[in-house]
Amino acid sequence: MISRASLLAALLGGAASAQNPIEVERLDALDPLEVSLTTRGLDERQWAGTGRDMAEAVLMRLPGTGDGGYASEALGETARLILLSGGQPPAGGRGDARLAELRVDRLLAAGGAYDAFDLLERTPNVNRRPELARWHAELGFATGESERACQTANALIENRDAPDWLRRRAFCLALEGQGAAAELTAELARAHSEDDDFDARLFAYTLATPVADTVGPADSGLDLAMARALLDQEADMPPIADTAPAWLIALGHRPPYETPYITDAAAALEAALELTGRERHHALEDVLAHGEDREVAALALGHLLADTSSAARFIHVARHHGSEVETLPVNEATLAHGYDIALASMIVGDLRAAARWRNALLDGPPRRPTPSNLAGQPIVEMADGRLAYADGTPVEAVQPEWVPPSPQRMVTLDLSLAIARDALSGGNFDAVFAAWLESQGEAALGEQLALAELGAGQPNTSRMAVLGRETVAAAPEWPVMEMAMRSGARAETALLAVSLLNRPETSADPVVFSRSIAALDAAGLRDNALALVLERVITRSR
Repeated sequence: MISRASLLAALLGGAASAQNPIEVERLDALDPLEVSLTTRGLDERQWAGTGRDMAEAVLMRLPGTGDGGYASEALGETARLILLSGGQPPAGGRGDARLAELRVDRLLAAGGAYDAFDLLERTPNVNRRPELARWHAELGFATGESERACQTANALIENRDAPDWLRRRAFCLALEGQGAAAELTAELARAHSEDDDFDARLFAYTLATPVADTVGPADSGLDLAMARALLDQEADMPPIADTAPAWLIALGHRPPYETPYITDAAAALEAALELTGRERHHALEDVLAHGEDREVAALALGHLLADTSSAARFIHVARHHGSEVETLPVNEATLAHGYDIALASMIVGDLRAAARWRNALLDGPPRRPTPSNLAGQPIVEMADGRLAYADGTPVEAVQPEWVPPSPQRMVTLDLSLAIARDALSGGNFDAVFAAWLESQGEAALGEQLALAELGAGQPNTSRMAVLGRETVAAAPEWPVMEMAMRSGARAETALLAVSLLNRPETSADPVVFSRSIAALDAAGLRDNALALVLERVITRSR
């Protein structure tokens, strides 16, 4: 808005000498696509070179709220960052309600309810845009912002007498203590269509009585808000229907979490390890959150990471708990999980902690000094078969010689750290890269080509490997992405790259994968491109 105001001032200042009339725009006419929630994404010129229809076409290729989501968390984060970026609308798209609605829907699928609600909170005149108003009210109710949702419900201009809006306003009236007005408004909604669960919840709330047992679990934001209002403030999240939208179900996985007080962390860890499944996972999380005994917390994190049954699950746990690594001690006990812990810290971007754990894995933990009285003493076999020094001190009481992880694991750590640091040349990178490629074989051709696109050296054999491939994935998005990249159409380029990376048949193709990574880099999302390659490298190590 500031840049547009400056432009308007400059135009008006030169109006007297202009030969042609100047067409100006109202300063309060901020388009929904111009609202931004990040400074790390694309800038305000992101849609330059893209028309309105093309913008809709590329947005449609991203997962929506009714689709299956993203193939990886790093890819979902990339889409989220693009969609959080605001900029001048594409040509012919200013004021286009369809584009604004698509952006909210795709952001909801990529970032969740809180991101989408925050975006709408900053979007002007939501009450004048019916689809945006619907999302704002629905997300406000779902995320516990019922007051803000009610403001939109009450200020709505178009279609305010539709049954859904009548029910929203009925609940808002009930929240204000206007039970009679709430019932009258609900009756108007019933005249159009019936919703027995809504009526039962409203009846229970206005009369302060228990809700009927026949009422099903919440399947909308309004249902969830009403179900919460009928529970104690400290109660758990109300049940959410399995048929509810994925973004609403995700809210059910984020209940208010309070770590139980643990008096004996070691005993709690031992008890957790006796459990299985989700109970074991949650018990280990409780131990990890214990603030006093950080060695035990490190062991809990190690077991959480080791328990993961797939690479995707490992990355999920690492992203959720990797920030804990900074406070965890490095010693003999914790280094048993050091490889996984080092990778987890890289995934969350804590490169200092990652280097500390990597170095400890190579050099070993801090050495305990050998007691001076043992120096030069012979080792003898005791009657029970154990080895001991001449004075009876067991040999196991002295720290054994450290054995680092396998060379393959150390190479994976070094390559991952170089990618996370964006240090793809110089030093010993070429040697590390070559050693990793040798250990992985042709299966890692996609990562090899992608790192070459980002600046790493490319072995001569890679061209022959590409030439020898029988097929290359065919997708119309690929050539269009290349054309958009050459035209400097950054949002279009980035969204098409995300679309290609999200489909198994195209992301598995080494050439398409590497060119999509190059496209993200060209669009100004280098950090995200590196994170996607890092995720692939770590996935291969699991």
